[in-house]
Amino acid sequence: MSLRLRLTFFYIVFLAPLLGFLGITLHFGVKASLYRGLDASLRDALLLARPLLDREHHNGIQIDEVPEGFPPNLALWVFRGQRIEPLGAALGPPPPPRSGCWDDAGGKMRYCGEKVGDTTLVVGRSLEEVAQALDQLDRVLEVTLPATLSLAWFLGYVLAGRALSPLNHMTRRALELARNPDPAARLPEPRVRDELLQLAQAQNLLLSVLEKYLEKERWFLQNAAHELKTPLSALVGRLEQALEQDPLPRVPLERAREAALDLWRLVEHLLLLARTERSPLWEEVDFVQVVLEAQEEVNLRGKALQLDLPFTSCDLVGDPLLLKIAVQNLLDNALKFSRSCVCLRLRCESRVRLDIEDDGSKLAPPAYSA
Repeated sequence: MSLRLRLTFFYIVFLAPLLGFLGITLHFGVKASLYRGLDASLRDALLLARPLLDREHHNGIQIDEVPEGFPPNLALWVFRGQRIEPLGAALGPPPPPRSGCWDDAGGKMRYCGEKVGDTTLVVGRSLEEVAQALDQLDRVLEVTLPATLSLAWFLGYVLAGRALSPLNHMTRRALELARNPDPAARLPEPRVRDELLQLAQAQNLLLSVLEKYLEKERWFLQNAAHELKTPLSALVGRLEQALEQDPLPRVPLERAREAALDLWRLVEHLLLLARTERSPLWEEVDFVQVVLEAQEEVNLRGKALQLDLPFTSCDLVGDPLLLKIAVQNLLDNALKFSRSCVCLRLRCESRVRLDIEDDGSKLAPPAYSA
C-alpha cells in the first residue's frame, strides 16, 4: 500500500468515528429540542386550563368543554379525587395524576401535570410527530454520513497526492540520477518550508559531500598517475638504451622493458579512469576518427595491424572518450594474444559494426558429457 493510500486510510479511520459521534449527538440533540418544544406546548395548555378551575370554584360551573385556544391535538384530564373528567382529543386511557412531565410506558404519549388545590390537571399529546421527525432525521443521516465519508475519501486522496507531490518529484529526480549519474546534480527543493524541504536539503547536503569525495578520488588518481608516469618513462628509456648498447643480456632486458611498458599502460589507464569519472557526454561523433585515434595510442608489440575503414564518415551518438577507451582495450587484447597480425574492419551501413580478428590460438569448444 502506498503512502498516499495509507494517509487517506488513517484520515478516514479518524473521521468515521467522529462523524458517527456527531450523528448520534445530532439525533439526541434534535430529540431533546423536540421534547422541550412539546413540554412547552403542554405547559401552555395547562395555563389555559387553570382559569376554568378558578371560574368553577367561584361560580359552581361544571367543566364540560376545553378552554378557548386549547390545541385540538391535546387531551386534558381533570382529576377530582376518584373522579376523572377527560376533555379534548381522545388519546387513550387516562394517565396517573402527577406533577411534572413524563412519557408513558410504551413511549407513545407525553404528559405534563399540575396540581391545583385538590384537583390535578394533566394534559397529554401523542409522540407520533416527534417519532416521525426523528425517523426522517435518521434517514437523512444514513444517506449523508456514507456520502460524506466517500467525499472525504476522495478529497483526502487528492489532498494527500498534492501534499506528497514534492516527494514524488524528488523520487523521480533521484531515479534519473541513478540511471544517469551526475555528481553535480541536486534534488529539487520544495518552496514550502516543511519537513519535505528539510529532507531535500539533507539529501542535497549528502550529495555535496559525495561529490567532494569523488573529486578527492579523481585528484588522487590524477596525481598518482602523473607521479608514476615520469619514473616509468625514464625506466623504459634507460632499458631501451641498454638494449642498444649491450646486446648480450637481451632477453632479461626485453622482459624488464615489457614489464615497464605494462606498468606504463596501467598508469595510462588510471589517467583515463580519472577522466571518465563523470557523466557520459552524448554527442554525435565520427567513429572512423575515434578508431584512428585509438590505434595510434596502442602498443603494437612488434605485430602488424591492418585497417579496413570506410572512406566516408561513420556517425553515431556516444561519448568520444569512452568509445576510444573501448576500441583501445579491444585492440590491446587482440595484439596481446595474436601471433603476428591483427585485422580491424569497420562497416557503417544500417548499423555500425566493428570486427577485430587476430591469428592467435582459439579457445577450444567446451566438451559436454551426455
